[in-house]
Amino acid sequence: MLRRINKGDKIGVIAPAFQPDQVKLDQGLQYLENMGYTAVKGKSLTAKYGYLAGDDLLRANDIHQMFSDPDIAAVICARGGWGCLRLLDKLDFNLIKNNPKALIGYSDITTLQLALWNQIKLPSLSGPMAAVEMSQPMDSFTQNHLWNQIYNTDHSYSLQFTANMIKIWNHGLAEGTLLGGCLSMVAHLLGTAYSPDYSGCILFLEDVGEDAYRIDRYLAQLNLSGIFNKINGIILGNFIDPVINVQQDSFTIKEVLHQYFIDVNYPVIYNFPYGHGNFKFTMPIGSTAIINTSKNKLEVSNIFNK
Repeated sequence: MLRRINKGDKIGVIAPAFQPDQVKLDQGLQYLENMGYTAVKGKSLTAKYGYLAGDDLLRANDIHQMFSDPDIAAVICARGGWGCLRLLDKLDFNLIKNNPKALIGYSDITTLQLALWNQIKLPSLSGPMAAVEMSQPMDSFTQNHLWNQIYNTDHSYSLQFTANMIKIWNHGLAEGTLLGGCLSMVAHLLGTAYSPDYSGCILFLEDVGEDAYRIDRYLAQLNLSGIFNKINGIILGNFIDPVINVQQDSFTIKEVLHQYFIDVNYPVIYNFPYGHGNFKFTMPIGSTAIINTSKNKLEVSNIFNK
C-alpha cells in the first residue's frame, strides 16, 4: 500500500527519461501549486546528457532522493521518451521499498513501474505527467479520474464505460492484478530480471507513433513468451498512429490487435480510454482489477493506505 496524498503535501517532480520542455514544465509545476501542493524539483528537470535529462546516475539518484525524503508524499514524472530502462540496474529497490509512495507517469515510465512491481511489489499510477497533461488545460475526465483515485478512501474505485466509449471484443468476468502500460516498454523488459510475472493478471496495453508492423512485432514477442496464455483479461487502450505511415500496403493497427485477441477465452476490451491521448483513465498498476462486461464496469482496488 502507498502513502496517502493530501492537499498541502510536497510532491517530487523528476525527469527519469527525456528532457522536458521547460515552458511546459513550468506550467505543470504551476498546476500542482494551484492544486494545493508544493512541487519539489529534481535535479534531472534541468540537466542534460545528450537527449536524456542528465546521465544515468543523476537520474537514478533523483529517484532515490525523492523516495527517501520523508517530506515528499508522491513522485510525478515530467515526461516519458526513453531512458528508464538504463536505470534499472542502478536503483536501490530496498530504499524505495522502505519508503512506499506513488510514482505517477506513463509511456517510458512503464519500465520503472513494472520493475518496481516485479522487484518489491510497489503499486504505482499510470497517469498524467507534469510537463504533458498538467502543462495544459486537462481534460475533465482525465483530471477527475486521477485525483478521485488519489483521494478515494473506499475499498475500490470503478469506471462505468459505455458502448460509445469502448468496444467489447470478448465478453466475460475476470479478476487479477492490473499490469501493463506502453506496449513497446512491456516488450523491451522481456528477458530481463525486471519483467513481472503476468500469470493471472489483467493486462493493459497502449502505444503511440508505431506502425502496424511494429505493433505486430511486439505482440508476437509477447505471444511467443506465453504471456497471452497466462492472463485473465486484456484491456487495449489507445494506439495512436504515427504521423507518417511507412507501410503503404498494410494492416491497420486495429486489424493486428484483432488477429491476436479474436479467439481468446477471456474478456477483451478495445479502445479503452487510456494511453498517450489527452482523454485517459489513470490505471493503478498492482491493484486488484475486476472486468465485468455484463455490467460494463472496470473496478480497481484502492492502492493507498486508508
